[in-house]
Amino acid sequence: MHLLVALLAVWKAGLSYLPLDADDPPERLRRVLDVSRSTLALVTDATRSRVAGPGLRTVTVPARFEGAADAEPAPLPPVSAEQPVYVLFTSGSTGTPKGVVLASTALANRLVWMRDAYGVGPGDRVLQKTPVTFDVSGWELWLPLISGGTCVLLPPEEHRDPGLVARAIRQQGITLCHFVPTMLREFLRHRDAARCTSLRHVYCSGEPLPLEVARTCVNTLPAALHNLYGPTEAAIDVSHWTVPASAPDIERVLIGRPVDNCTLLVVGEDGRTVPRGGEGELCIGGVPLALGYLDDPERTARAFVPAPAGSAVRRMYRTGDRVRLGEGGLEYLGRTDDQVKIRGQRIEPQEIEHHLRSHPSVEEAVVVAVRTGEDTALVAWVRGAGADVSSRALTSALRTHLASVLPPAYVPAHYAPLDEVPLTSSGKLDRAALRSRAAQRLGTGRMASGSRHVPSAGRPLLAALLRERDARTGTATSREDSR
Repeated sequence: MHLLVALLAVWKAGLSYLPLDADDPPERLRRVLDVSRSTLALVTDATRSRVAGPGLRTVTVPARFEGAADAEPAPLPPVSAEQPVYVLFTSGSTGTPKGVVLASTALANRLVWMRDAYGVGPGDRVLQKTPVTFDVSGWELWLPLISGGTCVLLPPEEHRDPGLVARAIRQQGITLCHFVPTMLREFLRHRDAARCTSLRHVYCSGEPLPLEVARTCVNTLPAALHNLYGPTEAAIDVSHWTVPASAPDIERVLIGRPVDNCTLLVVGEDGRTVPRGGEGELCIGGVPLALGYLDDPERTARAFVPAPAGSAVRRMYRTGDRVRLGEGGLEYLGRTDDQVKIRGQRIEPQEIEHHLRSHPSVEEAVVVAVRTGEDTALVAWVRGAGADVSSRALTSALRTHLASVLPPAYVPAHYAPLDEVPLTSSGKLDRAALRSRAAQRLGTGRMASGSRHVPSAGRPLLAALLRERDARTGTATSREDSR
């Protein structure tokens, strides 16, 4: 409960919030705080030491709020359409995390659309189980508050246990619940899943929804299943598709059509929008767009670009996702680059490679993602600088090195010697060849493996950014700097 109170307090003070995971390595936490130039952190007694540092004031959020309801309410500050409401940091290909700045209008548009589209009202109970460092937590927290419903907060770490999730749904009468597809599969396998009869709507996002999981869900639960899509750079989700009740009849899972006040463009290699049936890169325009990357105008200019002539919008975000424009809506085809998602967490392999190369025993490193049955694993191909990559000592040292600077989900589970770097005909690194080799080695057991790292919900820290939007640059500046 202190999380929800703290977030509301940040907004009521006219600030924006930046959630951090207290279980991240101290170096990464410090990098994020340095990049964001945060001046205030809301902490608990257990997490204060994780962020303490020069220039950062910490305020401890009390565990109990006796007497708070009797206090005189403070006046609400004025809110502009482009006022930042939160900043979320995602993986960056250069090794430096990038902060995505979302505006109040973008979040409000997303919440109102969802309330109206699914008829969310006073009788609904939303299970808030997504770690606050992920944008899905935004609608889990705020949708029930704007619709008169109830927000039920699942204790940290319990979102990873299908049995505990099922118990919470049954005991609390949950009507709306979100799952990353990987976790939905595990949930549906639990013996108590079919007993979750209070569910009206189940939502999936974060990674492609497999057809067999969609069919199983529709056949197991009484709830409607909705596949949502959206990058962090646009407010939570920008498209939606409801799986037909006659699930055996569907041949593919779509990401569907745009939410309200959103324009989705499918752009071909020639920079023009493709006709119906065509394939291209999905680009997003309209109200949901983020303001840009925090204090990074160059990266913002590369990702948020002018829309093709004749479009309904002037500015669009290039997602890097390939889609097909079909009759029933958009179909997700994959990435145009090497970014991957594991259990809903967006990961740039280049960031992991950057830190592997910083180890003195590593000369070169390439990281790829490989499907292993129903899961996805990161495989690090490493060329040692006079060291044996296949030795347990080195792989253990590399895992320890990465764990000291990266979240657990970013640490590869498998390592292999990179004797020769495969190249494409154009001379570029052939990641597809390395993925194929990795799959073969995993199948034959010829891969040095470490413990399997699963993303942790951690303990959320809150850093309130004393920032306001600079309309000229599309980036954020500190209030002290803007005076």
